[in-house]
Amino acid sequence: MKYFEFGTENKVTLLLLHGVDTTWEMSFQPFIDVAKSKYHIIAVAEDGFNPDEPEVDATSVIDEAHRITEWLVEHFDGKIDIILGESLGGMIMTEILLDPRIKVHTAIADGFTILEYPNFRHDLPKRIISTVLADVELFAFRHMGLFNKILGEDIDSMIYKETSKTTLYNLEYSMMPYRYKYEAFNRSDSYIWHGSKEPGLKHVLKKIDRSKYHFKHKIFQNRGHGSLLLEPERLLREVGLAYKGYDKNYRSK
Repeated sequence: MKYFEFGTENKVTLLLLHGVDTTWEMSFQPFIDVAKSKYHIIAVAEDGFNPDEPEVDATSVIDEAHRITEWLVEHFDGKIDIILGESLGGMIMTEILLDPRIKVHTAIADGFTILEYPNFRHDLPKRIISTVLADVELFAFRHMGLFNKILGEDIDSMIYKETSKTTLYNLEYSMMPYRYKYEAFNRSDSYIWHGSKEPGLKHVLKKIDRSKYHFKHKIFQNRGHGSLLLEPERLLREVGLAYKGYDKNYRSK
């Protein structure tokens, strides 16, 4: 795992966590180019998705979150102004937020997707299903025409096609007993973003009890999963709005 910093002269810190099967550069470089004049940016090159460390595989969401948390405590005393977690990065973000040493002003989960697998009693079904899912993902990521229809957005330019099967297997295997930590949203000024064309949108709204977990939800019309990354200037404005605080829930054109 590596960390890349930009705009270090700026006071407000912004931690960027990318999603699965992409890299920090492929996801965030256009955004970093416009945001580094305003924020002190920390971009994480997560295990399994770092071309600089092709021999390193991801192990689990919790392990990734733990390593990032320890780095934040060591280098920033655990204090970060904004975290932007894209897709899988939003899940990593919730694990980071739950550590009592971490203090975050604004937490944004963009494309937050809930997919909870059964917690199998025996290991063999977990290994079989993880293998099948890893194979399916590898196929999908290498044939993005089909996958784009599922996500509702053409994000082929952000797909890292050198991800190993081991990384995908490990992440899927670690998800079998995993349950989302929605309580993490109560530990900061929290936001969940979705594109209106995302398949996981309705499931998230149905699953999360808004009376127990405090977050503001924003829907971007006619956009799919991760589409704001294709609009860096717009993304910069939206991050700024979240940091200032939304007055109410609303839909965006």
